[in-house]
Amino acid sequence: MVGLIILVVLVMVSGLIATLIIGRSQSNKEENPRYSQQTGRKWLRLGGLYVVGIVAVVVILVVVNR
Repeated sequence: MVGLIILVVLVMVSGLIATLIIGRSQSNKEENPRYSQQTGRKWLRLGGLYVVGIVAVVVILVVVNR
């Protein structure tokens, strides 16, 4: 059970890291110069969604396996 939780969290964290890498890529900025404006709010919301998703999955897995 713990192994499954760790696997799910690792997949979600790797998704967050990949999203950050893609979002900050030079080619992404070159295609849309306005993309870099107001990024603080965008990254905060996106990061919050990932955190909520990770917590939700962990809670669901713990509750289901009781």
